[in-house]
Amino acid sequence: MARSNGKITSLAADVVQMFAHGVSNIGNAWFGPSQPLEPVAPKEQTSGRQFDYATSFNVNTRPRQGEALTYDHLRAFADNYDLLRIIIETRKDQMAKLPWVIRLKDKPNTDADEALVHDARCEELTNFFAFPDKEHSWDAWLRMLLEDLLVIDAPVVYTRRTRGGEVYAVEPIDGATIKRVLDIYGRTPLPPEAAYQQILKGLPAVNYTRDELIYLPRNPRTHKVYGFSPVEQIVTTINIALRRQAHQLGFYTDGSTPDLIFQVPAEWTPEQIKRFEDYWNSLLSGNIHERRKTRFVPQGVTPFDTKDKAMKDEYDEWIARIVCFAFSISPQAFVKEMNRATAQTAQEAALAEGLAPLMLWVKSLMDRIIQQVFGYLDMEFRWDTEEAAKPKEQAEIDKIYVDAKVLHPDEVRAERFNMQPMDPALRSSLNPAPLLPQPQQVDESKPTDEAKEKFAKSKKYVAPIDREREKVEQVREQLKQQIHQFFQEQAKDVAIQVVTAKDQLGKSIKDNVSNILDGLSFGAWSGIAAWISDLTSQLALDGVEVALTQINAELEKKALNLANEQAIKFAEDRAAELVGMIWRNGVLVENPSPLFSITESTREMLRATITQALEEGWSNDKLADEIGNSHAFSEDRAEMIARTETAIADVQGNMIAYKAAGIESKEWMAAPDCCDACQELDGKIIPINESFVAGSYFKDAPLHPHCRCDTLPVVT
Repeated sequence: MARSNGKITSLAADVVQMFAHGVSNIGNAWFGPSQPLEPVAPKEQTSGRQFDYATSFNVNTRPRQGEALTYDHLRAFADNYDLLRIIIETRKDQMAKLPWVIRLKDKPNTDADEALVHDARCEELTNFFAFPDKEHSWDAWLRMLLEDLLVIDAPVVYTRRTRGGEVYAVEPIDGATIKRVLDIYGRTPLPPEAAYQQILKGLPAVNYTRDELIYLPRNPRTHKVYGFSPVEQIVTTINIALRRQAHQLGFYTDGSTPDLIFQVPAEWTPEQIKRFEDYWNSLLSGNIHERRKTRFVPQGVTPFDTKDKAMKDEYDEWIARIVCFAFSISPQAFVKEMNRATAQTAQEAALAEGLAPLMLWVKSLMDRIIQQVFGYLDMEFRWDTEEAAKPKEQAEIDKIYVDAKVLHPDEVRAERFNMQPMDPALRSSLNPAPLLPQPQQVDESKPTDEAKEKFAKSKKYVAPIDREREKVEQVREQLKQQIHQFFQEQAKDVAIQVVTAKDQLGKSIKDNVSNILDGLSFGAWSGIAAWISDLTSQLALDGVEVALTQINAELEKKALNLANEQAIKFAEDRAAELVGMIWRNGVLVENPSPLFSITESTREMLRATITQALEEGWSNDKLADEIGNSHAFSEDRAEMIARTETAIADVQGNMIAYKAAGIESKEWMAAPDCCDACQELDGKIIPINESFVAGSYFKDAPLHPHCRCDTLPVVT
């Protein structure tokens, strides 16, 4: 210690003071922050508390006590606002139809993929989750949990066990009846302490531990006890929307705003105005037909329509956008101005962004059930939503990996076809030793006359399939009737859209026609894809069967099942394409290039009618009548579509069967009195996977609508 004449210097005093304060910078400096107050709570009881919860929180007698919104409020908002309910149900539909699997976990740092190993427990769990609560199917069970997740963010699952302790069912419980219990740290107590209480009739009825109940909100927050649902996040917007709906409903019921207001000349006296008002109302009241007749009024009397202003408001679109954004749903269906080129991209992005968090939450829930309830720590729940590549594309991908030594052929056999590795005998038969000397290579693209003659002699006669058989006629007639009925219903809707758009646009005929056509919404048309595929898949399956009979072939059960699956998938894909849609990750979305759909052809069929209407100044009634009577919605067009689509499904079913049976070539058979393009193809033989006409939409017959030509297998 430094000294000066036996006294402590100021420097030494400063050092002593620093050590006395623990070498701290929070000392009592001049105008400094001062020392903090000494803690008053016992450290062992408060250290690590999650948040400052209310004192005696656990004695509350209802969930969310003290919160501004109760569970009843949130559910009332979701049930009474139709737009919100539609969006919630859409999300539930999208999630319920996603495929899933139960597999072993893939262990890291191992060469093998354990997920491909067969385990009896996978089948056990898959069967269990087909009816998780022994009452509802998987999709209904999941929809109940998603309802509580999206509306109140309080999904709850209760594990019911047998008397022997085995898992009997996992049952959803109304999350609005579950009150959380907190420990001294503001967290969920560990077993055997009660973690949750079920409130029934306003009283605490049952205590549950964390092992008995799975309470899994998706959006917990550190300063709150309960979750924060999407409905609660936009409650102000929902409240405004409900009040706007009530106001608009009043317009049609007890509203005080008249439909029409006349501006009369300024010199009219009150008596003249009253007499004209009585005259006008006497003409129109009580007789709807009278309202459509032409009326003549004095000069200077100008009608002012209040209906258009009351019913159309951009704020409604803004509300719809907010609600859609909260649930990551594309607002395309609820707004009138959206670029068609970007709408598809926005819809796909919204679908992916909205489903991904929900899929992650469901996986977390299912993994907890599998590992915590069943005790299978080496197993997991997986979504099976990878978009499968086309067989030809997948084969090319596999070949690249095998050639690059990334995959072994046996791995491809196991992954794609679930086949065992090849034994040495089979491998040698597939790769025979070359004979010496090597035979001279022949250019097969230019067969010699001798080869042509040999092929002609070896070719067997195959009778064509009856394209007018009973099954074809039955499906064709059903399809025609349903399409025609749908056309009659949609003609009115399309006419209303065209008339409305015509009234809103200016006088430029060229631009208006394109704008009107581009603005047409065919949203309802996607709904017919389901019953179209149901009918055409019947014919595609029948096409597989008759084709096998035609070539006298019999497939193994596995190969036949695969052919039938391909036929059904073709029918589903074609039905979606027909109405301008496409399947993406198990969800039907708008096709970005709907070139061969009836929606796009309908637009073009209406172009001439709309152009003529604008050029000649047709009335709205005449335009609507012409659209309803046009070929676009006629019975003839319905029959043409039905005949073409049934022919396509039938022939494609044949092609699938031919390929499964090993047929390598096909031949074009022109129909009598066919068009010149089809007649030129008569007798042409090509490989079965190639197209008869380069760049054609279909590789086989029919080549165009009403085409009666056929495709035959070449059997040698």
